[in-house]
Amino acid sequence: MPNANPMTPMLHIVLVQPKMAANIAAIVRLATALNGAVHVCGPLIFEKKADKTKWRAALDYWAGARVHFHRSVDRCLALLDKTPWLIEVGGSKTLWEAPFEWGDVLVFGPEDGSIPEAIIKKQAHRLLSLPQPGPVRSLNLAQCAAVTSFEVYRRLHHPSE
Repeated sequence: MPNANPMTPMLHIVLVQPKMAANIAAIVRLATALNGAVHVCGPLIFEKKADKTKWRAALDYWAGARVHFHRSVDRCLALLDKTPWLIEVGGSKTLWEAPFEWGDVLVFGPEDGSIPEAIIKKQAHRLLSLPQPGPVRSLNLAQCAAVTSFEVYRRLHHPSE
């Protein structure tokens, strides 16, 4: 198993201005299960009815979770100091083509928008998409994070498959 040190996150999931507490909670639970870290980048504008029940998916996992809040995605990426993978609709490559490594940074845009254009332009060669052959505009943020995170896990722990 590559880098089995439990102090080093397998991956960093960066959320750019997420708006739904339920998505953040589901992603925190996912990251905790996979020895990952979640970075929530602001400014944050939560849905108006964000009550404590929206966080239910992660409630039992906060003690073991690695959740970091950043004022901006730029500050977060500067702190992580690693070239990120951008998961976005319209990428020319799928995540199955990316050579993932331990500690990679995965950036996801908000539920109602995209990763900032300046970041996309700077990292256009690391723009990945999930195939969506059906008639949908996009997948849910938590679904995208789950599919991508488990592909990273599979690649790092079972590279010959």
